[in-house]
Amino acid sequence: MKFGTATALVALSLLGSGLSDSASAAARPAAKPAAAATEAEAEDAVQLSDKAAKKISMAIGEEVGDFVVTRQEAVEAPAGNKATEYTVRTQRGRSYKCQIIEPSRAGKIFSFGTAGGGDALCTEFAGPAGGKGRAAAAPAGKGGGPAAGAKPKPGAPIAVGDKIAKKISTAIGVEPSQFVVTAQEDVEANVGQRATEYTVHTNAGKTYKCQIIEASRLGRIATFGTAGSSDALCTDFTKGSRDQGKTNQAACNALLRAAHKCD
Repeated sequence: MKFGTATALVALSLLGSGLSDSASAAARPAAKPAAAATEAEAEDAVQLSDKAAKKISMAIGEEVGDFVVTRQEAVEAPAGNKATEYTVRTQRGRSYKCQIIEPSRAGKIFSFGTAGGGDALCTEFAGPAGGKGRAAAAPAGKGGGPAAGAKPKPGAPIAVGDKIAKKISTAIGVEPSQFVVTAQEDVEANVGQRATEYTVHTNAGKTYKCQIIEASRLGRIATFGTAGSSDALCTDFTKGSRDQGKTNQAACNALLRAAHKCD
């Protein structure tokens, strides 16, 4: 009887130990996957749909778990569409701004539900993305004219609308606060359109000329007010730059196709 009691006590002890280990294992949190970015960025991360995350992943070549979206906002889109811009930070410290265009509710109705969303169009930003504001003026140098051999200083900055600044920012991959527009002029455009060219100087010393095409008054009448404006097409005019003469690839909409600006 004593042997049976002792055996029972040992068995209960072993069973209790096993249950305790199991309970401890259950209580311990599961191992967390590798952080997508810094803890501060993870806290500020925006929750987005799996579909949007997949599109961004395919556009920047990073796994979904290796980047976070820190900002999301609606941006201008043609009639029948809606566009969303995402500010993206990767584990490797890269910054992107990605736009995804999808049919709006009206667009789905007019297309009988057949319209689908576009792929993500992502621009890599050299500096930290997500800054606010725009420089009111370029830093002024001392003295009258430039010294011999020195680069000529850009002209006085002119004010442009936030919509224009955002289009240029997306095209050249520089925050609006890091560049100024020093010239603006109307350039040749097709019937029903108007085109404006902007001369842009960045704080890093680069120069661009950017064109934005919009529907003229006649164009709006002919399209019943549905024609929008194009993305900015910016060409690098920086002397000695390896990218001099290169133009960014803007999203090709009806206005750019009509202007023969698409590849």
